[in-house]
Amino acid sequence: MTEEEVRCIECGERLPAERAELGYRYCTKRSCQEIHHPGLAITTFGVNKSADQIIVADPDELRRPGRAGEFGRKDTEVGLDYRQPAPPVPRPGPAKVPAQRRAPARRPWTAEQEKIVRLYHEMGLSPSQITARAREYAPRLRITEALVVKIMSVPPRRT
Repeated sequence: MTEEEVRCIECGERLPAERAELGYRYCTKRSCQEIHHPGLAITTFGVNKSADQIIVADPDELRRPGRAGEFGRKDTEVGLDYRQPAPPVPRPGPAKVPAQRRAPARRPWTAEQEKIVRLYHEMGLSPSQITARAREYAPRLRITEALVVKIMSVPPRRT
């Protein structure tokens, strides 16, 4: 069959040579297009941390990559830590001497000073307000603003 003899499968009219070369078997009349042309499919894919990806294509063009798994999740069945670097391989070296256990750092304030400062801090007072109140109600503790800041900068004592 030559290009001149290719006819529309719906109405029987002769197809233009260019249309026949592209592989179409129907003409461009509205009635033939409505019957044979499936239209374009608009497909949206959700993408992690990004806007959705939109693809406009013929349904057949979407089926091929879909069957090939191009639209599926890429990291399935890999495990939770697959992106973590491999643990370093230990190299033989000199034997390690166990470290001496250190005593906790000595705090330059008393437990009573810390108790008063933390109590006033929990009441919502600022360091200058804590200092003023401590001078008024507990002058023997000699609490200064610098001491208040130091106490509040470390975690509370475990009892």
